[in-house]
Amino acid sequence: MIGGQIAGASAGIRNLITIDIGGTSADIALISDGKPMLRSEGLVGNQTIRVAMVDVNTIGSGGGSLAWIDGGGGLRVGPESAGSEPGPACYDRGGKRPTVTDASVALGYLSPEGFAGGTMTLVPAHAERAIEVEVAGPLGLTVADAALGIHRVVNAAMSEGIRLVSVRQGIDPREFALVPLGGGVHATSLARDLGIDTVLVPRIPGVLAAAGLLASPVEHEVSGELTLPLAAWDGKSVDKVLERIDAEASALMAAENVAENSAQRHFFADICYIGQSYSIEVPFTPGEPDLPARLYSRFIEVHDRIYGHAVEVPAKITALRAVHRAGGAETIPEMRFEPAPGPVEAGTRDICVEGFEGPVAAKLLNREAMPAGYRFEGPAVLLQSDTTTLVEPGWPGLVDEAGNVILTRTA
Repeated sequence: MIGGQIAGASAGIRNLITIDIGGTSADIALISDGKPMLRSEGLVGNQTIRVAMVDVNTIGSGGGSLAWIDGGGGLRVGPESAGSEPGPACYDRGGKRPTVTDASVALGYLSPEGFAGGTMTLVPAHAERAIEVEVAGPLGLTVADAALGIHRVVNAAMSEGIRLVSVRQGIDPREFALVPLGGGVHATSLARDLGIDTVLVPRIPGVLAAAGLLASPVEHEVSGELTLPLAAWDGKSVDKVLERIDAEASALMAAENVAENSAQRHFFADICYIGQSYSIEVPFTPGEPDLPARLYSRFIEVHDRIYGHAVEVPAKITALRAVHRAGGAETIPEMRFEPAPGPVEAGTRDICVEGFEGPVAAKLLNREAMPAGYRFEGPAVLLQSDTTTLVEPGWPGLVDEAGNVILTRTA
């Protein structure tokens, strides 16, 4: 999320949905108005953990997810994965079952000789054989149609994962830009499925998560229990809890060698309707005038956005929280834009995309050589050492001043 936030800032885009597709899973998160979305609880295994955390939705779909036919004759993808050993069939390491990566190879999206920066050579014949035996043959399809089907199924799972962090929280994904990290071959398809018109491809999508981790700030959160109906506001009790949790957060920051008074301080109240057990986080500033009324008004607003309704009945505070944050970076040095020498265009390759009968010729573009202001039209395949990005027809692209590729849907 931090990497996506920084990439969005470099492009002047503050509403973002990030998706990082790895080998076995996809991590999906939402950044609203330049700030990562948080949640007050989450699941670890089957256990609910009531601890504030970054709102990342992880689903079991990735490049190594296996395609299979269920008992009813339906095509399924995942959650079982080929892993790195033996890996997809195209890796030529003994894998026999088809994966999402094998489908990408069969569709022409991945360059067999340039995979992983040229450190691996893929074998398309192995991918096509695995798809034929396990999927195409049983379903009476061509290998290309079966591979497109694998992509459609995995894209549907990822689209639903994106809806979990957007639509189900009262947020319209059409007002956001999609930021693909790993798995750029799915980006324009996902955006189209969700009605998203803009895809922002950062300079280093394949390693942006790692770079974002290095750019992350030091942050500590301390909560204090306080059960207090807003209608029976007790300023002294509130101030007492705030002083305690603020001091505890300051001590934790000091243990991180953060200079005193250099941290940003943020405060939140967990509020719910009286009689309910699930609270909503509401930000506030200590000392605000008419604070109880302002907290209630914000609670009603957030409740309506998340659940689609709100009623003006009594509510109560269940806890107060202090968040101290310091450090972090607003830029990532590795994203510095310096176009590589050499030609941008690297020929063409036939690929298969949804909505077109038969293969279409796609331009192969060297992403690292693209200068600012460079424009192109899909279909195209953007080649770079850390990832591959598929640009479907109807998605013209532009390289901005920061080196991001901005894709805008026209069809």
